[in-house]
Amino acid sequence: MRFAEKILYYEENKPLVKIFHSAVPSGKRAYREHHHTECELSLFKSGSGVYSLSDKKYDFKKGDVFLFGSDEPHCITDIYGNEEFDLINIHFEPRVLWSDKMLSNENFIRLFFDRSADFENRIDRENPYTEVIKSLIFKFESEVGSQKFNSDMMAKMYLVEIFTHLTREYGYISEKSDFSNSTQSLSCISRALKYIDENLSDEITLDSLAKEAAMNKTYFSTVFKKFNGISPWEYIVIKRVENAISLLKTTDLKKLEIAERCGFNSASNFYKTFKKVTGKSPEYYCKTKRD
Repeated sequence: MRFAEKILYYEENKPLVKIFHSAVPSGKRAYREHHHTECELSLFKSGSGVYSLSDKKYDFKKGDVFLFGSDEPHCITDIYGNEEFDLINIHFEPRVLWSDKMLSNENFIRLFFDRSADFENRIDRENPYTEVIKSLIFKFESEVGSQKFNSDMMAKMYLVEIFTHLTREYGYISEKSDFSNSTQSLSCISRALKYIDENLSDEITLDSLAKEAAMNKTYFSTVFKKFNGISPWEYIVIKRVENAISLLKTTDLKKLEIAERCGFNSASNFYKTFKKVTGKSPEYYCKTKRD
């Protein structure tokens, strides 16, 4: 269950960062691979259990902090006992770390896409800066959506401090890297992302995206994945499914109409893609709406 969501906006009705709480009942759960375009920073306020990735498992307990890149599948597969469970999630698109004027920093994005061999999704419990980061997450949550003067700026400052500690004090980013890229290239990718967001229900081709970015197709695809963690087509598909979920939850439209509105060319393609991205069928979200 997801609750207490707050959103930090960069423009009217355009989310920059989302912070919310999750509650899950105790017991074992099947691993469900699902995909999203957002990166994630999370803090276990209470509860303990097992966090599973496609290739590893982590035990978690109160106070643990986790870091996941976009489209890095992860799932809580076991929650111990009957103690209260509360997970604070901070979700944000990778572009936040290379396009926002205040948060933009090449080293921040490298935490997700240019990691060292020492990187772990559960950040080091013994590192003294982990306590500092936990405190900053609570401060960030307090500022988002508050009516205090310059609360948005203060919230961003807390995020900058969090990512600065993560890049300086843990050895999580690669020391030898060719990750740098020109401001012009990132501006071009930003235009392509805007084009995708504005044309999700229409046909979008690699040719049209490369043209929008003023790059050749091969170079565009390389730079796009480098700074978003997924390919242009993967990004488009996940965004279409996210739009479909919103319509399933908030409207009484038939599923075929939703599929068409979200850019899917057939019902079979819609169902197959939906299951691949979410690990669930569209009917699950219809049921969630009724419940």
